[in-house]
Amino acid sequence: MAPRHLNAFQGSKVRLAAPCPEDCMRLSRFTDSYDYLRNLDTDIAVPLTPDETGSSAVRRDNGFEFALRTLEDNRFIGFTALYRIEWNNRSARLAIGIGDDKDRGQGYGSDALALIIRYGFHELNLNRIALEVIEYNEAARRAYLKAGFREEGRQRSAVLRDGTHYDLISMSILAEEWSMQTKLPLAFQSTHVQGAKQTEDHSDSRQLSAEQSALSVSQAKVIADASVQPRIGVGAVILNERNEVLLVWRNRQPEQYSWSIPGGKVDPYESLETAIIREIKEEVDLDIAIEGLLCTAETIRPEQEEHWISVLYFTRVIRGIARNLEEGGAIGEIGWFPLNDLPSPLASFTVPGLQAIKQLYSQD
Repeated sequence: MAPRHLNAFQGSKVRLAAPCPEDCMRLSRFTDSYDYLRNLDTDIAVPLTPDETGSSAVRRDNGFEFALRTLEDNRFIGFTALYRIEWNNRSARLAIGIGDDKDRGQGYGSDALALIIRYGFHELNLNRIALEVIEYNEAARRAYLKAGFREEGRQRSAVLRDGTHYDLISMSILAEEWSMQTKLPLAFQSTHVQGAKQTEDHSDSRQLSAEQSALSVSQAKVIADASVQPRIGVGAVILNERNEVLLVWRNRQPEQYSWSIPGGKVDPYESLETAIIREIKEEVDLDIAIEGLLCTAETIRPEQEEHWISVLYFTRVIRGIARNLEEGGAIGEIGWFPLNDLPSPLASFTVPGLQAIKQLYSQD
């Protein structure tokens, strides 16, 4: 069960707060930014007055809006909302906006996204949260995918900007999917998942005899294992000028509570090289160039229903200073370590990568 002291309004970087009149003034100033408006929605870009912003419109649209404030200094940085709620269908739409450029890429948006999703599923008892993102807003699309949203389809050439048509991408996340990803419980079974299971079970009951359905424990395990598919991950060995390697402490599965090279999973229709460049930017705020392929690593843990194939690269830093963009989330801390004095425990997929880089340097 989820702990009763879980604060649904507070994350690791931001909190959900009630909007106040001063926030409407700040939101109004955000709309002076053309880029902000062009990423926010598909409407005509026009600056808004304080009266045209704020939560009143959201409430009229059967929803809830929150101001986003930083935990560090209680500074207003944007908003998030669940709106167009259909209580009979337990579904809603999600909106989020970070106003100033300097506040983007700091982990505030990811933290706020995790909070509003948890609020929707735990507090409002929703089953489905949906949104739309314009094709050119790649940073937002990646953030939604990382939060667990899935692409459902595209409205082709739905948005016209500066003489170019762009697709409008529809995405959603279901309560059951979110629960499996975060390990937080639900008070209900997703009708999508449960309904499919009931249909399958009913069909199986007509086809299998009583003798066939009496599976042994070992047979049941074989069937369960067949549903587990190998997943693809990428990792980067990054060395600084002192030949120290950058490692991150993993707060979550896979390989929770161990040190690893930074990286992550490959998204659908994403190339391996694009994935590793994206993951390093999202995790430790570094722009990297790929020097070459180091090796591959395989992690097989049947007891945890895990099978990962990781492609590991040797990379160099183009620009940036390493900093943790997922503090309090997937990554606990980061650090530079000498290759001959590494911390422990090391994630299993990290070991062959570090062995490969040591061998590479010994040959120079």
